[in-house]
Amino acid sequence: MGYMSVRGARFHVVDLGPEAGEPVVMLHGLFTGSAASWYFTAAPAIARHRPVRLLDWRGHGLSERTPSGYDSAGMVSDLAELTAGLPPFAIAGHSWGAVVAIRFALGNPGRVARLALIDPPVTAPVKRTRRFFRDRGGPRGTQLSDLVGPPTRGTRMLIDHTTVLTDLAADPPVTEAELARLAGTPVLAVVGSRSPFRGAADLVGRALPDASCHVLGGGHDLHISAKGRLTPLLVDFLVGGA
Repeated sequence: MGYMSVRGARFHVVDLGPEAGEPVVMLHGLFTGSAASWYFTAAPAIARHRPVRLLDWRGHGLSERTPSGYDSAGMVSDLAELTAGLPPFAIAGHSWGAVVAIRFALGNPGRVARLALIDPPVTAPVKRTRRFFRDRGGPRGTQLSDLVGPPTRGTRMLIDHTTVLTDLAADPPVTEAELARLAGTPVLAVVGSRSPFRGAADLVGRALPDASCHVLGGGHDLHISAKGRLTPLLVDFLVGGA
């Protein structure tokens, strides 16, 4: 456990497992996610075989909350700095962490050995307004509160004191053409049967016919609600497939 200061912020970073082997970087989603999302789920099983790096995104967990920098391009830059000392590595990304993983892989050829996308938000639009946590009965569509649950104090601070919602609203969606550019990189996509992003498995399958796509019973929080089924898939892909 330690800290790294990059791009004007202090990040909390946790390294697990052996020193040798292809590293695995595990990325959490926004709002209620943190390094603990993986630390208490799949990371220990993977760390029995591979070096694992977990991090708290800016504004999450024990990392510094900055006023801005929550768009995918900024977070790709954060990830580049936070992994600069690693050899080519695998990435497992949940939710917005999967979006960052996709765009990091596209922007950094040769750096990503394999890519596991856990319920990536690449299909259903999310209404990104401050009403998320006040009004679950608002306009039709996916409400952020339906994805991350009741707001914590940290979530409210993030929403009220940063540009995170503005950054997300302005971020261009991941397209099928973008995904197709990952051809040649082994890709695993796992989505929840009750997730608003259930269609991501079909989208990834169309763009990347060689990808391994799975639908597990559960919602958006598969790493928690489907831990017993997701963890073996990740171990097989990130460890057994290496």
